[in-house]
Amino acid sequence: MRMSYLPTLATIGGVYFAMVASPGPNFLVVSQLALSGRTRLGVAVAAGVANGSVIWATLAMMGVAAVLAHAGAVYDAIRLAGAAYLIWCGLKLAWSARSATAASRPTAVPATPLRAYRAGLMTNLTNPKAGAFWTSVFSSMFPPHAPAGLFAATLMMVLAVSGGWYSLVAFGLSTERVQRRYLALRRWINVACGTLMIGLGLHLAAGR
Repeated sequence: MRMSYLPTLATIGGVYFAMVASPGPNFLVVSQLALSGRTRLGVAVAAGVANGSVIWATLAMMGVAAVLAHAGAVYDAIRLAGAAYLIWCGLKLAWSARSATAASRPTAVPATPLRAYRAGLMTNLTNPKAGAFWTSVFSSMFPPHAPAGLFAATLMMVLAVSGGWYSLVAFGLSTERVQRRYLALRRWINVACGTLMIGLGLHLAAGR
């Protein structure tokens, strides 16, 4: 890849980081596992989210994401599956805070790194808006006849930015100081996060 393409890669990286750093379903899934005190599981979720991002970016490069966006039935099926998944996760989280007794117990989390990884992967892959994002990026930011090296570098950047950011979130939220504050407010945090996930799911279900 020629040096002249570095500004393009940097611009895409900046736009992507702004999207990744914005609170959303991926952030909520990672943060809930980290706040449960299971740092390793939080990192596993981060890996799943990062791999899901790479898959969506690859599909957009191949034009598949654009095709899905115009294939109404397929797009709607993915969108509704993602919405149902988010609503289900949100309901479980909100239900865990239904009483002071329940709130005093640890929030249910995936028991193994593999399950945590799958949770992150599915949260990302069932959000077709990620595909729409990458389709817009490649259609508006990539130069005509971009070399294969630029596409490869973009995929590596996606993996590094997504995996790095969410791993930092997992480690940051699992520190002892944050844990103490979370334990004191767990019930209300779970209600707020659960409600937000339900809202995101309903928004995804209603949106196009």
